[in-house]
Amino acid sequence: MDDPKIMNIMNGMKTREDHCQLINDVKDESPMQMFYKDKGVFLTGGTGFFGKIIIEKLLRVTEVGQIYLLIRTKKGKDAFARIEDLFNDPVFDKMKQVNPKYRCQLTIISGDCSLPGLGISPDERETILENVNIVLHSAATVRFDEKLKMAIAINVHGTKEIIKLAKEVVNLKALVHVSTAFAHCNMRHIQERFYSGTMTGENAFKLSECLDEHTLNTLTPTIIKGYPNTYTFTKVLAENVVQQSAQNLPVTIFRPGIVITTYREPVTGWIDNMYGPCGVIVGIGSGVLRVFTGDMDNKAHIVPVDMCVNALLASAWDIARNKYETPPIYNYVPDQENMVSWRRYMEDGFEYGCDIPMRKSIWYPRFTIVPHMWQYHILCFLYHTLPALVMDTIMVLIGKKPRMMKIYRKIHKLSNVLKYFSSNEFRFDNDNVRKLTEKLDDRDKRLFAFDMRDLDWTNLFRVSLYGLRLYVVKDDPSNIPESIKRYERLKVLHYTTLAVFYSLAAWALFALVKLFL
Repeated sequence: MDDPKIMNIMNGMKTREDHCQLINDVKDESPMQMFYKDKGVFLTGGTGFFGKIIIEKLLRVTEVGQIYLLIRTKKGKDAFARIEDLFNDPVFDKMKQVNPKYRCQLTIISGDCSLPGLGISPDERETILENVNIVLHSAATVRFDEKLKMAIAINVHGTKEIIKLAKEVVNLKALVHVSTAFAHCNMRHIQERFYSGTMTGENAFKLSECLDEHTLNTLTPTIIKGYPNTYTFTKVLAENVVQQSAQNLPVTIFRPGIVITTYREPVTGWIDNMYGPCGVIVGIGSGVLRVFTGDMDNKAHIVPVDMCVNALLASAWDIARNKYETPPIYNYVPDQENMVSWRRYMEDGFEYGCDIPMRKSIWYPRFTIVPHMWQYHILCFLYHTLPALVMDTIMVLIGKKPRMMKIYRKIHKLSNVLKYFSSNEFRFDNDNVRKLTEKLDDRDKRLFAFDMRDLDWTNLFRVSLYGLRLYVVKDDPSNIPESIKRYERLKVLHYTTLAVFYSLAAWALFALVKLFL
């Protein structure tokens, strides 16, 4: 733990002066801090990856009056049981030190975005209407393969119910609808404006109400034609609902790119899931994922979650201060002045992963990226399916439960989901984000930093690798030296196995040629 490299990663490579400056900023209230002071914030999606950072930031950096968290019952746990689990996450440790009485600033609202009226009781609804000033709607089903009926219920109908609620709020200052930069991925150049879809959000909801789930599932490929999955399709519909139903509200649409680990705060490299590219990196580091398809020279539109949340909070602050003819839309993606390719993301991830290998890896990490699907299928069989069959056969012979083929089915499902985004090049306008940055004073630029032009990609990749290892894989930092030794042994075993395999292949080929000659 005294290794300077590891300590730098843990500290986000920030200097003592940076920390002192942030402390001074907290004492001297900035415009954004004054905006959130004593305000009531209604938040959906608070138990998710994105929502946790919103809660943490508000409770640690601002004197927010009250956060009203909409939480649904899940896996047999009600809203109150889930909130206890939520704050056990290490991402809240620093906030608890700064604000030990944080629970007084939280009100739990039991409800569900897929239900009429959000499933909120009349009394709790009245509390929200009288006390809330800011509505942050980040709840969504992010499963790409979600059934269309459920995706519409949560992503579309949920948005409609949020707008209906916001219209009744007595003193509403801001409503932020969280969409995604890839909602309109059927186009390659995405601007910060509304787009017309194949149907309206209202008509899509009526359709889902009229048809049973089986019929809707059968018709899904036809209904979402032009979009890769139900997630992006319903996000387009949700934006349409905002456009049609929230015109007279102080509303904005926030479209984040592919959200990954924290960059600097509250802790570097924190993440609680393996979605998207982070799952790919874990798969590579564990030695399981060995082949992927896509154009690695395409730009990687990835953003750290803490900077993303800062931009979202700034968008609420701005819409409360200014009136716009049409709701402003923010494409929060890497700035054109500071972008990286998927190739660099993968190569740097592999390079830094060698310094802090995973203790639970099953083989030496090697990775091949191919642009064509026929290459991908061949290599999948050779690098994934064949070894999995061998390993599962061995497991059966020794009396244990086979599991590798099940793992690879999940991996191939993830790969199929991501190939659309890794194989296509997208270009985003982000002029509104740039203008928003310029509106912040120096204190807010430090407290709520979100300018992607200032991002150090090398540092982000390093802390992301460390965070994935610590928070997702659950590998203790103290076992890094042992993991490096194990990594070297796997490397020797890997190349020895290759040497034996190629020797046998050459011998078989030689014997075959000799037989026919």
